Order: sequence, then C-alpha cells, then structure tokens
Amino acid sequence: MTDETQNTDTSSDDEKPISIYHGPSVSITKELKTSYLDYAMSVIVSRAIPDLRDGLKPVHRRILYAMHDSGNTHDKGYRKSARPVG
Repeated sequence: MTDETQNTDTSSDDEKPISIYHGPSVSITKELKTSYLDYAMSVIVSRAIPDLRDGLKPVHRRILYAMHDSGNTHDKGYRKSARPVG
C-alpha cells in the first residue's frame, strides 16, 4: 500500500474528440429560431386570422357546420351545444 496514486488516464487535453457525423453542422439556436418562426407563422395564418370570405376562424366554421348538420336552427327548440362543440 503506497500513498501515491497512479494516473491511468492516457488521453491528453490536446486531442480533439473524433467526430463520426460528417454532415452539415447547424447551430441549435439558429435552427430553433427559424423552425419556431415558421411554425408560429403557420399557426397564425391557418388558425388565428379569420378568413376574408366569411370572417370566421376555422374552429367557428366547424362548430356552425356541426350545428347545421345536426339540425340546430332558429326555428327549433332549445338544445345544449355540448355535442357540436365537443
């Protein structure tokens, strides 16, 4: 038993790690910014902005269509709207 510890690490700090991937390198922050911006614009255009034809958003159009399809009109009696909304 000796008080000295032996260092078995043979790698030096000067060596660069071996890279197996040889494809294009992309900055993760740049990729996230562009991908998020593309997704956000897609959501805004497809869901958040009302259509110019009738002024309805897609979700409202689906609800009105479901109500029409199930026969909810102004001349019928009161009916809860849980089915068309859900």
